[in-house]
Amino acid sequence: MMKYKNYLAEVEVDESVGLLHGRVVNSGPYPIATFEAENVAGLRKEFELSVDEYLLSCEEDGVEPRKPFSGKLNVRLGPTLHQQVAAAASTEGVSLNSWIVRALKECTSE
Repeated sequence: MMKYKNYLAEVEVDESVGLLHGRVVNSGPYPIATFEAENVAGLRKEFELSVDEYLLSCEEDGVEPRKPFSGKLNVRLGPTLHQQVAAAASTEGVSLNSWIVRALKECTSE
């Protein structure tokens, strides 16, 4: 992963053509930028250039840029599930937030 202005990029290697490919992954359902280079230094430069160009383009067009995910998420559980989750967290002696974060990590682990 690479980080620039709170945007994160995922990097893949394409050995068949000798290139590194990157894409911004924390800005919504599709990447705001993709980029490629032959080496890590070049890829970082292209990543930063792509983000800067995206932000400039948004400014010029008067469009609000898609922001990187903040890490904050409001979830509607419903009263029954909320009570069950709160009880489970209390039983384990952890905060509700910690319990939910752990549960989500367990569900998304590969």
